[in-house]
Amino acid sequence: MRICLIVRRVNTKAGGIAVYTRNLMKRLAKEGHEVELSPPERLFYLLWQFFKVPLWLVRSRCDVYHAVGVIEGIALPLLKPKTEKRITIHDLIPLKHPRKGLKGFLERFFIRLGLLSARGYDIVYAVSHLTKVDLVRLGGISEDKIRVVHQPIDERFFTVPRGVGKFKEQRTFTIGYISRMDYHKRHALLVELFKRWNNPSARLLLAGTGEEFERVRGLAEGDKRIKLLGFVPDGELIEFYDSLDVYVHASKYEGWGLPILEALARGKPVVVFDDAEIPNEVATFCLRMSPMSFNLELEKLFENRKQAKKLSILKSKALRTLLH
Repeated sequence: MRICLIVRRVNTKAGGIAVYTRNLMKRLAKEGHEVELSPPERLFYLLWQFFKVPLWLVRSRCDVYHAVGVIEGIALPLLKPKTEKRITIHDLIPLKHPRKGLKGFLERFFIRLGLLSARGYDIVYAVSHLTKVDLVRLGGISEDKIRVVHQPIDERFFTVPRGVGKFKEQRTFTIGYISRMDYHKRHALLVELFKRWNNPSARLLLAGTGEEFERVRGLAEGDKRIKLLGFVPDGELIEFYDSLDVYVHASKYEGWGLPILEALARGKPVVVFDDAEIPNEVATFCLRMSPMSFNLELEKLFENRKQAKKLSILKSKALRTLLH
């Protein structure tokens, strides 16, 4: 079967959807399907969505078309009404946690346009039950059309032997967070909480770039325990996780949460905040903490780190069962 994927970018800097796309390509190829990719987005989104993709769709001949995100396949139902169409929707962050200003307005506009288009698809894949609920409630998509398919992580996160990562300093207790630095990811909150923890052995490693980077760097200034690593390439992710004693995912909302799963697979205790919306399938493996008691709970993990590590390795084995 020839399957066409509509995808903006697949490079390692393109985020979770690109990771999902690369994993999907591997799985489809393993199943014996022929995979074709849409032309990539190079200049800006509008040109890609309303010129390059429609032109490619008119010329292409595939048995199935699969849009890998909610704003990727807006034109597909109009141009391929009789061909089987699938779409994967990861989250509805711009609707649940809207950004202010023109950028926020445009994000919401295209998300709503994408949801309207998604009603014309044959199958809508949601990466979690939380995303499914959001699609029914906010997107008006029929529940019968939605299938929950959990997004896997690369097998190497389970199979590569665990060691001491290159970002780890000797005799330190290292906390880490990796994510694009967007407004809802709450890097600033994590930095402010960490700075209140008076533990000279503690370190905080923040990996990622984005619109909040300069603000976060300003907040971290003056505390030598905090390091901003910038973009960490795919080939160094295991080194990053293996450098940690605890992984903290400070995000307000996740449709799935790939970094959480990757950290768990590496046998790390994972902390999420109790006011965050994290899919139950993922949150059940995590430690939930209130921001108000964060430092006190961290101190407990610091004092009982060997026991926490043993429990996390057991959770890693249970996680593997969920993802397979």
